[in-house]
Amino acid sequence: MVSSSFAALATRLRFRHLRLVDLLARGGNLHRVAAEMNMTQPAASKILQDAEALLGVRLFERTPRAMLPTEIGAFVADYAARTLREADSFADGLDNLKAGGFGALSIGAIMATTPGLLPKAIAELKRRRPLMTIQLLAATSDILLDALERNEISMALGRFTDPSNALAFELEPLAHEELWIFVAAQHPLAGVAALSLAETAHMPWVLQQKTSPMRQLIDQAFVEAGVGTLNNLVETTSIFATLHLVREAGMIACLPKSILMEGVGRDTFRRLPITLPNQLGPLGIITRRGETPSANVADFIDVLHEIVARERQELLAGL
Repeated sequence: MVSSSFAALATRLRFRHLRLVDLLARGGNLHRVAAEMNMTQPAASKILQDAEALLGVRLFERTPRAMLPTEIGAFVADYAARTLREADSFADGLDNLKAGGFGALSIGAIMATTPGLLPKAIAELKRRRPLMTIQLLAATSDILLDALERNEISMALGRFTDPSNALAFELEPLAHEELWIFVAAQHPLAGVAALSLAETAHMPWVLQQKTSPMRQLIDQAFVEAGVGTLNNLVETTSIFATLHLVREAGMIACLPKSILMEGVGRDTFRRLPITLPNQLGPLGIITRRGETPSANVADFIDVLHEIVARERQELLAGL
């Protein structure tokens, strides 16, 4: 049942109100926002006054240098940003459909997926729906979950970073991945028969940022090995940069087995004889809890299921 307050907002709240609030919250300068909206500053000020009158609350504190969102203003600005993103996605999908396509699909994925899963799934979906626009955000799981919460993407291929994630999202496990600690084939540690994690603590490492599940696992492993915070390290979310720094800068890193098998097979990299006490949680399909997937999201999930099932059958046949 639609509430009376929502009905009142729906008839009077306009995209110009939302856009102005969104821009002000990010820029904080009414003159600059007015220029970006191609209007005069008095006109922009009038739109803000209308929005505050409509909502019955002050959204920004006026200071000599900036417009600072109030607590309620920040709440409204977050809603405005999400609504504008959804409207933009709707417009893109509508244009695609009108041109004979299949709309748009925005997905996020950690690139350390099981071998070829993501490219295979995208290739199959594009075979079925060649005119569909697919927008891909490649990032770590913590970034993907933030984007999913803000409605910037429709689904994600990743893993939970905290038990509380289960309150906002649903995760359907697809695979578990073994992590390998590795170096370049020319590294002084390459080929050693026995090695402890603590013995590598003084050497240069390349790791993901502290908020990523893989980094948290590595940090915990060092703590359990009696080592404090690593100091000699480079942080990056790029798998390409990680591999390059290991190969060219003599660093140590940790990545899923599926990414390293080819390089280890060619003797570009060497796996170190270190077994991590813990492994990452399951990689899976993550969606917003309680939300019915769109047709395009449902199709992509079906494709993922088909590929995973086929690869499992091929694995069993080869045993």
